[in-house]
Parts: sequence; C-alpha cells; structure tokens
Amino acid sequence: MVDCPKFNLFKQAYLFRFRWGFFLLCLFFVALFILLGVWQLHRFHYKKVLLNNYQARLHAEAIPFSAITNLDVQFKSVIVQGHFVKNSDMFIQNRLYKGRLGYDVITPFQVTNSKKLLLVDRGWVAESANHTVPDAALQKQVASIMGYLKLLDERQFILGNNISDSTAHSLIMQKIDIAELTKITHADYYPFVLRLAVFEPNGFTRDWTITAVEPERHMGYAIQWFVMAFVLMLAYLAFCCEKIK
Repeated sequence: MVDCPKFNLFKQAYLFRFRWGFFLLCLFFVALFILLGVWQLHRFHYKKVLLNNYQARLHAEAIPFSAITNLDVQFKSVIVQGHFVKNSDMFIQNRLYKGRLGYDVITPFQVTNSKKLLLVDRGWVAESANHTVPDAALQKQVASIMGYLKLLDERQFILGNNISDSTAHSLIMQKIDIAELTKITHADYYPFVLRLAVFEPNGFTRDWTITAVEPERHMGYAIQWFVMAFVLMLAYLAFCCEKIK
C-alpha cells in the first residue's frame, strides 16, 4: 500500500492509497475486457466485408464453372455443366428454419470434363412427424445448373460421430466433411458447395442465412466491453480513495 498526496473534491479532502494486489487484479480484467472489445471490432469489420462481398458477387453476372481457377470462390455466381448423380442424396440434420427443424438436402453433381463431384445444396426441407428422411427425389434431369459457391465451415462444432451410419443408403450428417465423405463414398469432391439458385428446379426452401450475428451486434458487444473496462478503472480509483476526516 502506498500513500499518495491528498486532493480535494467537492470541498472534501481525499487520500489516494495505491493497493498493489487489487491493482494487478483490476489490470488483468481491464486488459481482458479491452482485448475482447478489440476482437469484437475485428468481427464487426469481418462481417461487414463478408456481407458486402456477398451482395457484390451475388448480383454479378454468372461465370462458367470451368473459369474458376483458385479458391477465391466465396459467393461467386457460376453456371455448371453436368448432371446430378441419382440416388446419392445426403442430409444435414438439425437445421432450423423459422423455428422448424429439418434438413439441408445435398446432392452430388457430376461436372462435365471433371473427375470431381460438386456438392449442391438444394435447400431446406422440414423433418417429418416420424423423423424419417424426407423424399428428395429429383424433379427433372438438367444439363446445367446455376447458383453461388460457398466455402465450408471447417470450425463447426459437433457432438459425437458426424455420420451416424456410413452404410446407409442416404447419409445423414451433422456437417459436410470432405475427407470423411471421400473415405466413405470413394469419390473426390470440390472443397466447397454450390447453393442452388432459387429459380432452378430440383430445389426446396432456399432462404439461407449468410451470418447468424449481424455486424452491428458485434459493434454493440465491443462498446460493452470497453465500457466495462472503463467502469472497472473508475471502481479501482474509487476503492483506493479514502475520505480524510
């Protein structure tokens, strides 16, 4: 404890006593709150760029899939020549849409002049009352499809095995794992999916969410963390000031 000079505030004399233990504790939490605030600011800018990129590329003219030469494919609108692989539907479970539980229907698409399969997200279907896999049969065969490309979320957290039964006719999974699918189906896949355009046939409900948390919420969280750091500093100063009788 260190005594500092006296000072007057509102006609009352105070003495500031420097307390090392409490100072170090407050310093730790102030630094933590500031770091969390800075991280939320980074998330804010990332989400803003993500949404701007999505809007810009979604309204751009679709390009042939064969023109894709690198992994800078996020949200690019493309036209793909080929055909759907029959009887190969996959289902991503536990997908919510307007409060209802259901599946995202994924069907491989054989790209012309390519040995790899392109996973096509055909949209969301509601879970049936008896919890069986919904009917996702193709309505018509097509020679080309249009949509936008979406990179896979590799950091998605799951519980238990991703694919409960790898021998089932229709694979039910918690997320798309390219390495696991390749091992089970003995086929090669592109490391992204194509979200089928809303005007294309063979689709279901296609109202995808780009980000679950809007950028403005991250900015709000950042302000909250900075305010908490400031309040803690004021609390430390108040705690160390003693009124002189």
